[in-house]
Amino acid sequence: MLKNYFKIAIRNITRNKVYSIINILGLTLGITCSSLLFLLVIDELSYDTMYSKRDQIYRVIEIDESAKETRYYGMTAPPLGQAFTTDYAGVENSTRLFKFGGHINFQQGETRYHERDYFFADKNVFEVFDFEWIAGDPETALKEPYSLVIDEDWAKILFGDTDPIGKEVDSGGEIMNVVTGVFKKLPQNSHLQAKIFVSIPETEEWFPEFAKNWRTYGAYTYVVLGEDTDPTEISNKIPEFGAKYFDPEQERDFYLQPLSEVHFKSQDIEFASDTGRGQIAYVYIFIAIGCFMLIIACINYMNLATAKSLHRGKEIGIRKASGAIRGQLITQFLSESTVIALIALAISIGLVDLLIPYFNELTGKAFEFNMETFGSIFTVLFVLTIVVGLLAGTYPAILMSKLRPANILKGNMSTGIGSVLLRKILVITQFSLSIIMIIATIIASNQLNYIQNASLGFNNEQMMVVDINSGNVRSRFETMRTEFAKSPYVSQVAVSSRVPGEWKNLREIYIKNIGSQDSLRTNFMGFDEFMLDLYQMELVAGENFSGTTKADSLHILVNETFVESMGIENPVGKFVEISDRSSGQYQIIGVVKDFNFQSLHTKIAPIVLGFQSNAYQAIDYFSLKFDPAHTDEVVKHASEVHNTFDTGSPIEYHFLSEQWALFYEKDRQASNVFAIGAGITIFIACLGLFGLASFIIQKRTKEIGVRKVLGASGSNLFVMLSKTFTLQILVAFCIASPLSYYFMTMWLDNFAYKMSIGLEHFVIAGVSAFGVALLTISYRLIKATQLNPADTLKTE
Repeated sequence: MLKNYFKIAIRNITRNKVYSIINILGLTLGITCSSLLFLLVIDELSYDTMYSKRDQIYRVIEIDESAKETRYYGMTAPPLGQAFTTDYAGVENSTRLFKFGGHINFQQGETRYHERDYFFADKNVFEVFDFEWIAGDPETALKEPYSLVIDEDWAKILFGDTDPIGKEVDSGGEIMNVVTGVFKKLPQNSHLQAKIFVSIPETEEWFPEFAKNWRTYGAYTYVVLGEDTDPTEISNKIPEFGAKYFDPEQERDFYLQPLSEVHFKSQDIEFASDTGRGQIAYVYIFIAIGCFMLIIACINYMNLATAKSLHRGKEIGIRKASGAIRGQLITQFLSESTVIALIALAISIGLVDLLIPYFNELTGKAFEFNMETFGSIFTVLFVLTIVVGLLAGTYPAILMSKLRPANILKGNMSTGIGSVLLRKILVITQFSLSIIMIIATIIASNQLNYIQNASLGFNNEQMMVVDINSGNVRSRFETMRTEFAKSPYVSQVAVSSRVPGEWKNLREIYIKNIGSQDSLRTNFMGFDEFMLDLYQMELVAGENFSGTTKADSLHILVNETFVESMGIENPVGKFVEISDRSSGQYQIIGVVKDFNFQSLHTKIAPIVLGFQSNAYQAIDYFSLKFDPAHTDEVVKHASEVHNTFDTGSPIEYHFLSEQWALFYEKDRQASNVFAIGAGITIFIACLGLFGLASFIIQKRTKEIGVRKVLGASGSNLFVMLSKTFTLQILVAFCIASPLSYYFMTMWLDNFAYKMSIGLEHFVIAGVSAFGVALLTISYRLIKATQLNPADTLKTE
């Protein structure tokens, strides 16, 4: 019997080609797009699930309440982890990760390499994070000094197909590093993204003092709680822990962040070990878009199926008269909708395979079409497709199966006011969802334009930043700065410890007013006397550094937010005290207008600008103002200068405007998903609208003929036929606007600096939806108004 139902379903699909194509195309687009979006959602929700102790691992986060607003840091004092393990029986283990410098250098023969994704790590790090190993023993891999653990990609680059274990690697020091382990490349959904782990430099003279210093920071600290340990018990003891180990003026507070929360709940955490932070709001948005598409595709089927029921009356009547019971008719119609959904699924699988490379480019992911990725959701997708098919076909099946044979065979095919009303509600729902997507796209795009064009308080255009990776360069930086400036395409050169838009960690210091016990933890950068002019930063009071090392080494510049946070009146000439590893009194000689040294997701924080020769952070960059019309020449010249002074590492540079663009990469990806999602949802909605208009016009053919005979013009008929759809889209606009405003206001709250939502965003979306819908049905409407009344009045 079931086989017969499917045969009839296939026969009906092939007989009604336009109707079938519209339904299959709508469902195909809905299933394809939702499949890709659900892949993305599953990947986001699976962050850090690959570690066996994932439910026991916690990251230690420091809480700083010294400023006006509470701040959170992912970097702690080096001895903190071991102290947690010693003081609390519930802490089973702890490990630390460090980064000493922006990258690590290697040299094999004449070839030089560098890698930014690396950590110096405790020898027990692989007890906490159990990576998938290819070679070596994770228990002993980092036990000895100068041990090196690399991922499979670096093993291939450095050693080809030979066994890398025990091989030496030159990293520029007096002693060679020895490869002791190779691990499988870390999956993209791990918050730790490292390709190289190096044993902690315990043999270096400076490290023992650094490792026991409670007044500094620099460690990414993770603790492992016992299986039966309540993290709340440990958290409740943290205040007494802070009082035990820290000076009263620098007493710190902490909290334990579960590993499961690192990816989505780290937006406010500074100086953290994680990269590529996620936003749970985007996950919800992607789920919503995927569901929108499936819902709209289902609505298409329901609308078209109920409309088409008027043309299947004789079939239904004959079947009922021949003894078919209502359950059999329902089964037949459900089998038809399920077959259409399965055909759409089969086509969708092929489309997913074709579209995955473009989807990866859009989202920054690295999905592959195989059983490991697509296979993980195929079962869910198959079940979902069956559910979609059944949902799409349920109402039409119930509606058509309840028609009475006597009425059908007499030509009375009225399905009642309820079915007409439902079709209108479904069309309104479709366009409400589509308009929400359009408004979201417009606002997201405008917000990205806003932050890209917002005044940062400095100029980041035409700026090339060259890293300093050698002590030899630091000792001869003035000569090197002069050599960079010899290019006719370089107008200015400056040096600094950090630059606005920094991708490394910013140095922080504790600073207080003379005689005060309360310290403010503030950001710090070292500038030379040319930086302010080069970056076009504005001094609102006082003066710049003079360039005289002896005098400037005791002077600082501060920003306006610093002055406000410290409560200093007339700050120029005042002295403040830095209570750090190198304490001292410094005179404020100038106040710099606030500038965004971090992304516009974050409010401007206090910052102190010391001179290039300071006790807190060495210079680390050259900034070159260049002519973008001669970029290749500038890069070539800079490389030649760099290679003359630094023979140990390759030149490392970037363009600052591109670095700033990376801050908003996830927002840009989400905006693109909005735009594509909006386009596809309204396309699916218009597919259904086109089919629905076709059936409604077919139903009203005689009415059109009569009206033409009575003198109705083509424009009158066009307005009459389009009025119903116009009213439905207007209702959809009224529903979508407040919902869009609510959700997009929540999205904008992720930005410290944001545009305001205006009436024009909604008007543009409404006009766009109406225009596309009208354009969709215009062909059918115009064709209907041009019918010859003599032909239409002859129709049965």
